[in-house]
Amino acid sequence: MFINKFIDSERKYAPKQIGDIIFPNTNVKNVVTAYASGEVTRPLILCGRNGTGKSLIAKLIPKAIEGMDKVVATYIQPYELNTDREVDKLFTRNKQFDNLFTTNGQRYSYYVIEEMNACIGGRNSFRTAIDNYKGVDLTIITTNEVARIDKGIRSRCEELEVPACTPEVFFPFAKNIMEKEGVDISDAALLETLEAVYDEKPDNRRYYQEIDRLFREWHLSNGGTQYEKDE
Repeated sequence: MFINKFIDSERKYAPKQIGDIIFPNTNVKNVVTAYASGEVTRPLILCGRNGTGKSLIAKLIPKAIEGMDKVVATYIQPYELNTDREVDKLFTRNKQFDNLFTTNGQRYSYYVIEEMNACIGGRNSFRTAIDNYKGVDLTIITTNEVARIDKGIRSRCEELEVPACTPEVFFPFAKNIMEKEGVDISDAALLETLEAVYDEKPDNRRYYQEIDRLFREWHLSNGGTQYEKDE
């Protein structure tokens, strides 16, 4: 039997719950924690550049509210909201049904709209849906270009800027990965690597990629090969 000694740290060490998230600052932590409590249902817009963890937060908030891993959430692409008719089809439900039942016995119905980076055609019906289902639905939108979203939609939502973690914030997490993988690398070298990523383009995904690269280089420099026999 052979063991692949390379790792995909982003997959292997991805946060599984809200408490595992590496929050970039106190404001993001406070807002996300408030939503994860289930007491805040105002639609949430997570905005920021690629690779900052917006989609991960959108995935974990419903799980935190319901207290379970398998949560039913409807994921919607922006092109599915091109007309008022399409929006009505997705969001309009029988009010009496909502008062008696919830999806999967959940506290709320969850809608996640990924990469809404432009003004949608069905914005009028979308505004109405947001208003009509307050306290029943929790809608989370991710975007890289919040300024292009309809102002009427934005005014109905909580906007949360999610930046990439600074090297200092991400460093303890990166060090923990290296220690768990048995990699002997100095704190200075690891921090320098993270700083280079941040200086070029702040992106949490790039941090993981560099961790994988450091692991490969360390493994090979210590006499390892791509595959080793399992003794």
